[in-house]
Amino acid sequence: MADKKKEEKPVTLTTGIPGKKARVVHKVFKNKKGDVIVDHTNTNQGKWDKINLTKKGGSRTIKQGVKAVQKFHKSNAHRSQGR
Repeated sequence: MADKKKEEKPVTLTTGIPGKKARVVHKVFKNKKGDVIVDHTNTNQGKWDKINLTKKGGSRTIKQGVKAVQKFHKSNAHRSQGR
């Protein structure tokens, strides 16, 4: 039997206040090379608009990439609030 890799679907994360438009939208997906990427879709973050989580955080799956994004924003809450 040949092992089939399970296709991972892109995940969209939003941050903001419930009931209001999302301030920041993160899309976590795999590129053609298989690297996990996070993209800030509704804002231009300049240098940090697309971040390769495979190189920065060692993420190999989209699930690990989502955890890395959540961990970063939890430990750097001051950056997430525009301060």
